Amino acid sequence: MNFNTFSPTAKVLKKIQNHSNGHPTSSEVPCIAVINASDALEAKALVNNVVAGIKFDAGVSVYVHNVPSFGYANKINPMTAKYADSFRRIAMQNALAIIKSNMIDGVVIVADCDTTACGLLEGCLLANCPAMVMPLGTSDLPIVEKIGKPVVQLAGAVTGGQITKLDSDEILKHATMPNAQYGFFHLLENLGLCVQGAGTNKRLSGQQLAAGIQTGKAVTELTRDLKSPKKIFTKDAWTNVVDFCLTNQCGLGSLYLLSTLFNANDIKLTHESTGERIAKLGITHSVKLSGTAVGGVAYAQFKGEKPSAPFTGKSWVYRDLEDADRALLGGNIPSGSVVVLQNCVGVNVSAFAHAIQGMGKATEIAIATDGVCEITDVLTVILASPNSLANEEFANIQNGDTLEIDITKGRFNTNVLSKELKTRQKRSTVKKPTSYF
Repeated sequence: MNFNTFSPTAKVLKKIQNHSNGHPTSSEVPCIAVINASDALEAKALVNNVVAGIKFDAGVSVYVHNVPSFGYANKINPMTAKYADSFRRIAMQNALAIIKSNMIDGVVIVADCDTTACGLLEGCLLANCPAMVMPLGTSDLPIVEKIGKPVVQLAGAVTGGQITKLDSDEILKHATMPNAQYGFFHLLENLGLCVQGAGTNKRLSGQQLAAGIQTGKAVTELTRDLKSPKKIFTKDAWTNVVDFCLTNQCGLGSLYLLSTLFNANDIKLTHESTGERIAKLGITHSVKLSGTAVGGVAYAQFKGEKPSAPFTGKSWVYRDLEDADRALLGGNIPSGSVVVLQNCVGVNVSAFAHAIQGMGKATEIAIATDGVCEITDVLTVILASPNSLANEEFANIQNGDTLEIDITKGRFNTNVLSKELKTRQKRSTVKKPTSYF
């Protein structure tokens, strides 16, 4: 048990408390925390398997903690994406408090929300505590099973009258694509912070439960080796994970979320480095963009052949992902539009792209966002820097602006004059991230 984080007096008091609770007080006995950040019923079984993996090595003390998840908060009260970064910081503080107050030697994070998992990992990083992540795995939605439709066909079924308004409301509350938020977990797997296949296994499958046991064993070994996240998040590791992301067609937005962990370890990253790797690796599904609608660095991502003609359309701007979902499923976004999803830093918008694809409009509607989106048939512009909370060009795109995405020239332009954008900046209320935490 890690007593080194406490003062001499606190060490004595903590040993007394542990002794009275029946916990070991010897510094020779590792103490592992399992932090459950999922509200899903399946999480309990997975936590039990992680604990079993930890206890496979006799003499290890285990604490199980439950913390709130950003994904859960979204379910009970749909929140705009601007709260995601605040929630990530709260998760970081939770992890620090758990590690310090219980003298934890190692942590396993059980999560199905990438934002929460990122925050908890950052707390482990700041505490220099060895950590592993156990994703809850993929699952098919009950609502999908109920209506017998694959998720990518849901939007089409709504517009075709096969699903009622009541059903569509339920879909908007719960809809996500299998693997939609697992791009982030794939990158963690590449870094060695998840066991192989942990993010892609079906929930409660034999493989998934076995991965839970392996994760428990792995974190016990890490506590012996003292292999903390600080030793994992290095400059070389960043280059490797960018290459992994590009070659495996993971959504580029996941790199932004992951970059917060590298930055927390004082590894200074430039968003341009991703563009350099795209060029070096000869990647054909992603292109670095500049232009009057960007202000900084952006990337276009797409499946299949590189579009030879520019995509031009009127902008439809949303700062609430739920409003954008409702407008799309309600048929209020016409063909030839660029849907601008602002205030989505750290939030996965993949389900929105899949809904466009399911409606058969993948070539008719494009997306521009500062959120996380996996690569789909829909042409998507991912903002790396600055995001819409910075009150610059992207943040001041308004409804009706004409936007052009030119893959051949690597440009993302608006028809709005620079002078008008500066006027909008002065009038804008977007000055900093909104936080209620």
